Amino acid sequence: MPLGSLKDLCVPRKSVFDKARRDVVLDLSDLLDGKIKPQQFFEENYLTEGMKVLFRESFRRFNGESDQGVYVLTQAMGGGKTHNMLGMGLLAKHPDWRKKVFPELAKVEKLGPVRVIGFTGRDTDAPLGIWGSLAEQLGKKDLFKDYYSPLAAPGPSAWVNLLKGEPLLILLDELPPYFQYAKSRQIGNSDLAEVTTTALANLLVAVAKADLQNVCVVVSDLKATYEQGSELVNKALKNFGEEVGRQALKLEPVALNTNEVYDILRTRIFEKLPAKKDVQEIAKAYAESVRTAKQMDITNASPEQFAQNIVESYPFHFAIKDLYARFRENPGFQQTRGLIRLMRVLAGYLYKTKKADKLHLIHAQDFDLNDPDTFSEFTQINPSLANAISHDIASKGQAVAEEMDAQTQSTDAQDVCKLLVASSLANVPNATLGLSIPEAISFLCAPGRDVTKLKETLSLIQTKAWYLHPTRDGKLYFKNVENLVAKLKSTADNYNRETVLRELRSFLASIFTPNQKDCYQDVLALPGLDEVKPRQDRVTLLICEPNRIGQGGLSTEWRKFYEDLDYKNRILLLTGTRGSLESLINSAREYKAIQWIVEEMEKEKVPQNDPQYINGTQLRDKISLSLLSAARETFTILHYPSKVGLVNADFEMKYAGNQYNGEEQVRNTLESKFKFTKDVGGDNFRQQCEAKLFTTKRMRWEDIKKRAAVDPSWPWHLPDALDRLRDDMIHKEQWKKEGEQWVEKGPFPKPKPSVRWQELERNDDTGEVTLKLTPVNGDTVHYEIGGNATSASAKVSDLRTFKTTDLELSFLAAEDASEYGEPVTWRNRITLKARQFQNGKDKMVELRAAPTAEIRYTTDGSHPSQGALYAGPFIVPKENHRGSGGSPEARHSFGNPERSDRLGKGQRGCRRQATSGNLETAAISQDHPRVLWPADAAVQT
Repeated sequence: MPLGSLKDLCVPRKSVFDKARRDVVLDLSDLLDGKIKPQQFFEENYLTEGMKVLFRESFRRFNGESDQGVYVLTQAMGGGKTHNMLGMGLLAKHPDWRKKVFPELAKVEKLGPVRVIGFTGRDTDAPLGIWGSLAEQLGKKDLFKDYYSPLAAPGPSAWVNLLKGEPLLILLDELPPYFQYAKSRQIGNSDLAEVTTTALANLLVAVAKADLQNVCVVVSDLKATYEQGSELVNKALKNFGEEVGRQALKLEPVALNTNEVYDILRTRIFEKLPAKKDVQEIAKAYAESVRTAKQMDITNASPEQFAQNIVESYPFHFAIKDLYARFRENPGFQQTRGLIRLMRVLAGYLYKTKKADKLHLIHAQDFDLNDPDTFSEFTQINPSLANAISHDIASKGQAVAEEMDAQTQSTDAQDVCKLLVASSLANVPNATLGLSIPEAISFLCAPGRDVTKLKETLSLIQTKAWYLHPTRDGKLYFKNVENLVAKLKSTADNYNRETVLRELRSFLASIFTPNQKDCYQDVLALPGLDEVKPRQDRVTLLICEPNRIGQGGLSTEWRKFYEDLDYKNRILLLTGTRGSLESLINSAREYKAIQWIVEEMEKEKVPQNDPQYINGTQLRDKISLSLLSAARETFTILHYPSKVGLVNADFEMKYAGNQYNGEEQVRNTLESKFKFTKDVGGDNFRQQCEAKLFTTKRMRWEDIKKRAAVDPSWPWHLPDALDRLRDDMIHKEQWKKEGEQWVEKGPFPKPKPSVRWQELERNDDTGEVTLKLTPVNGDTVHYEIGGNATSASAKVSDLRTFKTTDLELSFLAAEDASEYGEPVTWRNRITLKARQFQNGKDKMVELRAAPTAEIRYTTDGSHPSQGALYAGPFIVPKENHRGSGGSPEARHSFGNPERSDRLGKGQRGCRRQATSGNLETAAISQDHPRVLWPADAAVQT
């Protein structure tokens, strides 16, 4: 069952639509003159607890049952004091209404009409003073004739004599204006204010006498001061107030800390309200909306408490009372009366415009601030907010909130602002101002309302409204001072287009800066044609202004620029729609301005906890996001080279955690279109390269790389991918490098089998060598001793540990016993060991070669190739012994056949001394070098 609307469930009084009655303010003179009809008065008025106490106690007094004869009504202006007096006076004058209005008065039904007299301080022209006016109303003017000329204060006895008799109600309302007037009337050495104070003080004394036990005096609160009065007037009021306070019972006409405000509004504005069950259904629906918002973590309000509050306040949203409590103390605001008038204006507007057909409650944000009457009500409460309302909230469609709502086709921005301005009306010291975002969202929750965008709207309005300010505790409120947004606007307006474009270029370059530099290596934002210089080894991303003509996209100039390029495969263009570029430029203008404003605050050392600084940094973040969003709307098309020319792809800028990585998103887009690839390690990439770039058997490497820059169909990849491919192919012998510049690709002739050997171990005593033999491009190795190996030669059985003591071997590699390489020769080394020893008086030398070899020697230093054949130890001639004075040269060879160590002149024998009885080792090459040992004995193997 659908929820009932205001129109369905509530019937407003006709007076709501009557402007003439809306502003009628009844005063005491209307009662005294008999102009007020009891039926109309009591039908539209709610009996508050204060009124009930006044009625009950006053009639007890009339009945002679109470000693309390003076009552003072305490409340600020417009708080219901006069209203209470009027109700009291009507019941006193009309006995038949007492039981209808207040059943407790049934017990005084025998009490007839009560005489009612009174005085309102607005009647400042009373020539006989207050006492003369009261006497005249009783028809006893002459009783006070001695107090008229000059005006003098009647004493208690005179008052008793005037008032005694039938029950009497005396109403004294709004006395401060009269005291203001009376202070200016000189009477002898005093003034009328002092005389009046004395006269009224004597009245109160008289009422306490036994003769006046059926007389009741009701006085409206005099307060401590009168806002328009001088110090002397205030003093007179204070003196009289003290007299009243000693004898009076204080009553509050309306208990503002209770729900009586809603009761009064309901009674004054509506003549018919729905059953409780209908109200509960509406409250339940509102609670569900709050629960949804709470689950979304955008408010912390209690759904259950929310429902209870609505049941109590229906058909008004309970936020109205909370907001009203903030401004009810404003100077000049008539508390209860002002609220009633305000709500009458609102209710009348909702029903006349048929908005009541859809609403379930009257909300604080339902005011139409474009309506002159409503605007007037608001500006009367707080005149200083007129500019804030006109600029930010309501100005016939031109205000900030109205323009925002026109774009979103909603009322969110206006509702938010009207709610916030209602929370900002207080203008007294230490007043509570503003609402937090969770509070505002909770007050805006309603059945059928989409609350998901409210937080975003509240954030966005802070970047646009000129008069919205934050408090230290994060609440938002309006005041009559321009905020950072206004300063932002004026600062931004001072930047010319070229300045803003420089800022925009910097911003765009920053969000598209290549970090990995895989799909592109350089970026130019909004460049001129003459600024673009494509390079063979680098891809450049160009962020271009959208086409000035037509629907957007790439301009004719940029297309022609591309067609004229040599390196067509080295540019990438990002563009979009022309219309959104202006929005982007405006956002960049604001971005530059807020950066400057925050920097200025930092230079001025504004504290970081200052609301202005906090608001500035928050505004900077919001504008930054707004700039990103504008960029997203502007740059939506990516143009990249292909074999058919420039083609385009939809480009969607996606954010992650309010961060944007332009390079990553360009890469993802190009990958999806197969223009960029990470797959550069497989055979597929080699095949693509050989098919598109390396198209002949032999090419210069720089020409291959140039083709990659020129051919639009070639995909983009890591910048060093081609170099790494080349190195890998050369290593795998699929390509060959020729010199520093040329590369040849396979297939190559099959290489012949060959043999590699590695000496693992050698025994210098025996000359045995252990070889590791590796057949290259083969699987078998043949060997031959002392000649070239052939296919008929013996096979090596153990390729890993081939042992030999032969001086020379030939190896031949074969594959499948059908393909043979060329024989290769391996030669052993010869190790010569020598020992000298003494044989009697002779020095002897013993030689031994490993493996076994022929040894020749000489003893005179000549070349040993022509020397004697060694057969056994020999005698070294005495003239060649050490110390003989000779200076022969000594030479020997160790290990490396190409290395010969020469001993310097004057050095005798070998570098290493031979120890008697031991053989000294020397390695002799296959080329038979000489070895001199240890004096001038020359040896050759």
